[in-house]
Amino acid sequence: MNVKTELQKNQTMLVLMPSLEYNKDILDIIRGLAGASICYVTLNKTADSLRELFKKSKVNVNNIIFIDAISKTLKSEPYQTNYCYYVSSPAALEELSLTMGKFLKHEFQYLIFDSLTNLMIYQKRDAVIKFISSIVNKIRASKTKAVFYALNIKEQSELIKESSMFVDKVIQLGK
Repeated sequence: MNVKTELQKNQTMLVLMPSLEYNKDILDIIRGLAGASICYVTLNKTADSLRELFKKSKVNVNNIIFIDAISKTLKSEPYQTNYCYYVSSPAALEELSLTMGKFLKHEFQYLIFDSLTNLMIYQKRDAVIKFISSIVNKIRASKTKAVFYALNIKEQSELIKESSMFVDKVIQLGK
């Protein structure tokens, strides 16, 4: 599956991944988009750990800007960098939404949201669905193409079903 090709036809995509292949899948997708300007929203790994993973896998990280919603939950004041903006926590949906809205004005070619599944740890499903709808509408008002990740697990079937109503395409990896 070539995400870049799919994004030529669709502005928003939900990519369902098996949990055992998660790191491999995120690497495959980021490699496929390499060279483009990317805003990477991370809720489960720090921006620094993702940058290291990408660099070890020979992915050029110079065009990737991160919105990191996990680092401030691990350490009170993460070191500020020019490649990362820190949000207080994955539970701070309003702050996350406002930050993403500001970043969308910079006309990144792609936005990667990693991941919808993680939102469910911090918020109730109704709040998460409202957040997803709002973010997708902000993306539609921009020229940015977006990929939302979710783990394809039974416990998240309702979230996946409801989220799929907002995006243009749903792709299931590892079938």
